[in-house]
Amino acid sequence: MFTSQPTSRMKGMTMSKSRKSIGAVLALLLAASPIALYTAQAATGGPRDAVITLQAPYLDAKNTWDAVPNQQMADGWVAKGWFGTGLVFQVSFAPVGSTINLTYNVKDKSGKPLAFTPVNLRINKGYSEAASIVEVDGVRTKGIDRPPFDQANVLHRTDAFGNVTFAMKNLDLESSGEPEPESFTSKPNFSDDKLDRLHSQVLPEVNSEPADHSVITEFHYFKPKAPIVVAATKPTITLVTPRLDATNSVNNAAKNLKQAYAPLGGDLILVYKVTGDDGRAVPSKAVTLKVNGGKSTLQATTDAFGYAAFTVKNADTKPNAAPASAAAAAPSNSTAYATLTPEIAGTTPALAEGVEFHYYRGITTSFAKSGKEFVLSVAIAGAAGKSAAVSVTGAKKVTTKLNSALQVVPVKVSAGAKTVSVVIDGKTYTSKVTVK
Repeated sequence: MFTSQPTSRMKGMTMSKSRKSIGAVLALLLAASPIALYTAQAATGGPRDAVITLQAPYLDAKNTWDAVPNQQMADGWVAKGWFGTGLVFQVSFAPVGSTINLTYNVKDKSGKPLAFTPVNLRINKGYSEAASIVEVDGVRTKGIDRPPFDQANVLHRTDAFGNVTFAMKNLDLESSGEPEPESFTSKPNFSDDKLDRLHSQVLPEVNSEPADHSVITEFHYFKPKAPIVVAATKPTITLVTPRLDATNSVNNAAKNLKQAYAPLGGDLILVYKVTGDDGRAVPSKAVTLKVNGGKSTLQATTDAFGYAAFTVKNADTKPNAAPASAAAAAPSNSTAYATLTPEIAGTTPALAEGVEFHYYRGITTSFAKSGKEFVLSVAIAGAAGKSAAVSVTGAKKVTTKLNSALQVVPVKVSAGAKTVSVVIDGKTYTSKVTVK
């Protein structure tokens, strides 16, 4: 058992002396264009009240240290007004030199996914006293805490389901790692002066600390006593992101997969969990994602927790019509779709969950009252790079250039029945709504 003393914590950070470590059917393409921010700290200025949850790695009381006391501390920080309600704080472990695919889901306070929303990952955030050298998108920390500044910031956008992923790789030498814990629920093992402590701490942010309902995750890097090998002759490959259910997909028993809709031209985050013959996570395993039966493929490697993350981009040009609902049956003659199936070379999976996305263009409308007026939000999907002329009964026509696969155009209106018409490339998309 470990004998280290409890650390004092402030604003979600461990406090100690700091030290410096050494340290298309065929049109799906691996996306590699995240925006990296080299500033010390960079909030996105996004919508308030965003609810951010960690999807992968999945952490709970079974694979984190001191789950209940750590959460009690987080509740205390919320009570002081430092963070938004619902803040989660968790501490876990990973081998030195490993990669962790951090995948988050972002929703608004009503539970609706915040699609194509900027998310800033605050890496080794201010006050964390994190001394690890980690890298995301080529942006590297220095292992020196200089509060209130973060050591690094990287900005990505969520996909149509509100998911976003960051691959964080540890670059420290193995010799600088902490001793391997007895279990993932054990106390991190470092000396009383904490100079040999090695951890990273991350916080995803949409608006700001007090506005977001977010999660702080701390990883301690350890020196494995022996190579971590998990037998996987019959692995289980489970889709964990996006989370598809009866509200946003259809189960196609004949194809043995789930079918869902996504805006034409938008990125999608797919994350698979790979477990071995004994149910343990399989790290460092190459996973192939077959596109439409193998007409093209994507490659990814599982991280320290057994998660393989893919970012795929659609480049079809003939969208399907917008579905009546997110759970509508897939079109029998789809003009833009991708069937994705995971596999691991040399194995016979016990389970390999496939998914099929059908890409569409269309509009949806919603409204909210603003003073004595109403604001009608026209959400235009699947027309990035196009110009759209938006006409609403009783309002002035608006022409705008669309920069996102799902873009919202606000129009001030009065109460009453409205017909919304959006013209894109000479084709008209209509919707009727009663504002009241």
